Amino acid sequence: MDYPTFTTLYKNLQNNIEEIKKMIKTPKQFEMPVNRKLLEKLKYLFYSLTKSTVDIGHSIILENDYRDPLNRADIFISLAERDIILSSVVPGVKKAALALPRFNDYPVSEVLDIITESIVDLHKCLDSFEVYFNLKDKNF
Repeated sequence: MDYPTFTTLYKNLQNNIEEIKKMIKTPKQFEMPVNRKLLEKLKYLFYSLTKSTVDIGHSIILENDYRDPLNRADIFISLAERDIILSSVVPGVKKAALALPRFNDYPVSEVLDIITESIVDLHKCLDSFEVYFNLKDKNF
């Protein structure tokens, strides 16, 4: 992935993050059946953010011939080993990545917990990717 392509994706994902953060400020709204569409939107935004973060991380690993990750969550451990991302964000992004396959099966409270516990780390991870691609573009 080149820097201009990443920049476009980064802006879209930043918008998703901001929208997710606004939505989770009032978690009670998701408990009401009338707000089912709002919950589905939140889940979609989070799923696409997490999936994109996983895909970007995996592309960095493949591009640099780093060790093959064991699973989606291991992608972030591999990136932290190479100082691409901070090791402090690994627990949050791992939690999000591991939740992806069953995300629609979780009850509302668990969905909100996963999102709340991992959104900041996903944001920091995405910012680390921005630094990586910026430096790569400048040939550092």
